Amino acid sequence: MISYGCLAILFLFVAIKLIIYYIHKKRAPLITQIDTELLALLNRRSEHNE
Repeated sequence: MISYGCLAILFLFVAIKLIIYYIHKKRAPLITQIDTELLALLNRRSEHNE
């Protein structure tokens, strides 16, 4: 009986972690967004140093 309780808690823990993972994955920026932001920052630094 205790083992079923432990399995239930483990299942709930994994389910919650998966939900949190998918929520954070949706909020993550796309690779193209990261590339354009990095290029913009590099261009600003190079213009600032000139």
